[in-house]
Amino acid sequence: MAALPDDIAAVSRDAVIVTWYDAAIAARYPSARDGSETPSFGCFDSAADAATVITARGALTGTDRRRFAVSAASIVWPDLATLPSAQLVDAEQSVNAACLQARLELDLEAETSNFELFG
Repeated sequence: MAALPDDIAAVSRDAVIVTWYDAAIAARYPSARDGSETPSFGCFDSAADAATVITARGALTGTDRRRFAVSAASIVWPDLATLPSAQLVDAEQSVNAACLQARLELDLEAETSNFELFG
């Protein structure tokens, strides 16, 4: 199948590389990879569109997150119609935050629930 003129124009235009950088994150994790060796690939019509996407990605990945293993002494049935989240309050860990439930394990014999939470 022959290439259409619009397809040829799309692949023959100059590439634009858009980057995202947060000085606070770089200072906190000086030995972390910066992604310049294996950058993420994306195709956008304009650099502004790419900047919007990379800024949203930076907001997701540029935030400190902690992982918690939590056990409940009862069966907690999840509501699958909503986002699986939980409010974790733990004075020992100095946390009072909404967390995303990454894993849920129900032990019906022991009547316990185990959660893996990110927040």
